[in-house]
Amino acid sequence: MWNEDRLELAFRASKEGIWDWNLEKGTIFYSGRTLRFLGYRRADAPHLFLETEKLMDEESQTAFREAYQQLEAEETDLFAVEPRMKTRRGRWKWFRVRGTPVRDDEGKILRLVGSVIDISKRKTAELELVEEQALMASLIENISMSVYFKDLESRFVMANTPTAHKMGLDKVSKLLGNTDADFFSKEHAEGSREQEKTIIRSGVGLEKHLEREEWPDQSHTWVHTCKKPWRGRDGKVKGLFGVASDVTEFIEAQKEQERVASQLHETNQLIEEERHLLRLVIDNVPLNVYFKDRDSCFVLVNQAMAIWLGKEKPEDLQGKSDRDFFSEEHWRAAETDEQKIMRTGESMQGEVERETWGGKSDTWVMTSKYPWKDADGQTLGTFGVSSDVTDLVRAQRDLTSLAETLQKKNQEMEEGLSLAREVQQALIPSELPVYSGWGQDEKSQLKFYHFYQPASELAGDFFEILPLGGDKVGFLVCDVMGHGVRSALVVAMLRGLIEKQVKVVAGAGEFLTGLNEGLTHLLEQSGVSLFATAICGVVDLAEETIELSLAGHPNPIAVFRDGVRQLAPPKEARGPALGMIDSITYGAVTQPLAGLIRLVCFTDGLLEAENEHGEEFGVTRMLEKIEQGGRLAPLFKNMVKSASIFAEQEVFDDDVCLLGLEFSAR
Repeated sequence: MWNEDRLELAFRASKEGIWDWNLEKGTIFYSGRTLRFLGYRRADAPHLFLETEKLMDEESQTAFREAYQQLEAEETDLFAVEPRMKTRRGRWKWFRVRGTPVRDDEGKILRLVGSVIDISKRKTAELELVEEQALMASLIENISMSVYFKDLESRFVMANTPTAHKMGLDKVSKLLGNTDADFFSKEHAEGSREQEKTIIRSGVGLEKHLEREEWPDQSHTWVHTCKKPWRGRDGKVKGLFGVASDVTEFIEAQKEQERVASQLHETNQLIEEERHLLRLVIDNVPLNVYFKDRDSCFVLVNQAMAIWLGKEKPEDLQGKSDRDFFSEEHWRAAETDEQKIMRTGESMQGEVERETWGGKSDTWVMTSKYPWKDADGQTLGTFGVSSDVTDLVRAQRDLTSLAETLQKKNQEMEEGLSLAREVQQALIPSELPVYSGWGQDEKSQLKFYHFYQPASELAGDFFEILPLGGDKVGFLVCDVMGHGVRSALVVAMLRGLIEKQVKVVAGAGEFLTGLNEGLTHLLEQSGVSLFATAICGVVDLAEETIELSLAGHPNPIAVFRDGVRQLAPPKEARGPALGMIDSITYGAVTQPLAGLIRLVCFTDGLLEAENEHGEEFGVTRMLEKIEQGGRLAPLFKNMVKSASIFAEQEVFDDDVCLLGLEFSAR
């Protein structure tokens, strides 16, 4: 029952589905989550590799084939694709598919085991971002205005095609690296450079600046320009950017109108038309626009403002004020702001205001208010622009509440993991047994030593000392693939199987055979796809022999009277990792204890610790440390410390588990 609870916890903690393709049997297994991803029942689910045309578009089918071909050619040991697949109901989704092969001695793939997860939201966001970037680039490139970026020396580093054409060039690339001095008159280029140096130095840009451009042929043009500091992500000024619109024709026309009095009437008509167009724009923009007199009464509003306040026409608001619509709290605050603007001449820009009404729900608007002055500079009142941001404010509040809820849930999960780690750590024995007085030497003694350092809250490495009755004692060092809840779950499964095996099995190979049968059965039932490496040994004190059997595990290091070396057990004593292939028999090798002083078994956490150049700590460095001698307890600590210095990290990326056997006479 405990294992089932842990398995359920593992599935809830992971959003991935599991699949297992047995090429020898021609079968493929899908976990429940995988089937839910694809929308199929187990009986009619297509084969992920053999029926790709039913699930994927052509591009994804090609990617699937190429990834599998690389796997068959042994170019990689990781199957990784992100196909676009169609569910049973015809809906297209994006998935990330990962897999790891199990090969025979000749490299042929026997099984392919992996996971799948729905990444549709991320893929959709990526495609939308690319589309937005393309739209922005298209907009900048096709507008009639000049858009450019300059560095700290006023050299062009980016620009659109209209900017290049203005300089008489057919390509933007010919413009880059040049300055205004390469195109305009010396006087104009120097003035422009001083202006840009001031912007870069002060960080204050120019807006709506009318500029006269002088060219080498003494002709001139006019532009309406805006220049701003160009800041990097770190906030430092990298140069400036500008937007310029050629208004030469407009300026020349304006001068001509000033010189020709006969065109005054026509000019007035144009102005009236412009006012009419402006009114059309004001009435049709999705913003609330209004003008108020010095008593905060409405003088002019647009249609949107009238509707916002519940009126049909803008004229219905003339002479009214905020007092006629809002609560006292709101209209008093609004009038205070407007009096301050008229008194100081300072505007209020981009502020979010809460509007409280009488008899209906509150609303939120983003408001900008400015002093309204006549041509002589006399303050007539205020004018403002506001937009409805009620939905945005409510959404922000909902997100804040959701974030607090998620933080609480995360804290509860962290406390649960911490408790699970304490339980797991409690299963590691603090004291190891000592066996004395065996063989012909009454002073003979067998001691066990260990070092254990997990890499995360829940570890996948562990060891066991197994009293087998009589003069026999067994030991096991095991490394479960991965970290976290799923690996800890497999550790729990193995420990349960060990308790059963130790009662009926005495041999090392037979012990691993039983563990593998039990583990593969449990993994198949649970849908979990993991494996574990292991080394099992049985010491017969009466016969003075040691028996070893390995399941995909690193070979141990032995200290003999004539030297230190890593053992190389024969092929019959080595087999694949536990949980990968069912119905396999593990063999063993038996050797006399004569001449053996110490035996060190270890997992790959210490062995594979890497430095900044990707170089592993390796067996050679472990042998060097063991050759220095000394008691095993401080030797283990010294070896781990050396690996930590080598890798420049106190905690390794993988669990570290060391178990040592020492044979000595008292």
